[in-house]
Amino acid sequence: MNAYDIIIRQAEMKDMIKVQQLYVETIQSSCKNDYSEEQIAAWISSVINEERWKQALKEEFFLVAEYDAKIVGFGALKDDNYIDFMYVQYDYQRLGLAERLLKALENKAKENKAGLIIADASKTAIPFFEKMGFSMVQENIKVVNGLELINYRVEKAFLE
Repeated sequence: MNAYDIIIRQAEMKDMIKVQQLYVETIQSSCKNDYSEEQIAAWISSVINEERWKQALKEEFFLVAEYDAKIVGFGALKDDNYIDFMYVQYDYQRLGLAERLLKALENKAKENKAGLIIADASKTAIPFFEKMGFSMVQENIKVVNGLELINYRVEKAFLE
C-alpha cells in the first residue's frame, strides 16, 4: 500500500466522530516523545468542544483521507491560508499521505489567491513542515488547562 491507494475527499458532518477519534489517537501515539503525558492530556481535551469541530467541518476546506472505509488522516484550511488541522494516523505516517493532504490544502490556498500558507505546528510536526518547504517564524506558548504547550508558527510563500 502507498499513499495513492488512499482516497482523499471532502469531509462530511457524519465523519466528525471518526475525525475526533483520529485526532486523539494520533496525538497520543505520535507526540509522546515531544510532549509530557499531562501536556498531551491537555491538548486532546479540546476534542470535547463539539461546536468547534462542527464549525470546522462546515466552514473550512476540510479533507479526510480514507483507506478501506476507514479515516486515516485529515487536514483543513481555514481563512484562505491557515492550516487548522493536519493529522495522519500513526500507522499511515511516512507513506506520503501527509504530503498529499498538504498539497491539496496548498492548492486551495493558491485558488484563494493567498501569497503564503501558514500553520501552528507541534514540535513533532516541525520536521515534516520544514521538509515541505516551510520556515519557522516564531515559537508560540499556548496555555491549556494550566499547562504550557509549545508549538511553532511556520509559513511557506508561494512562488509566482
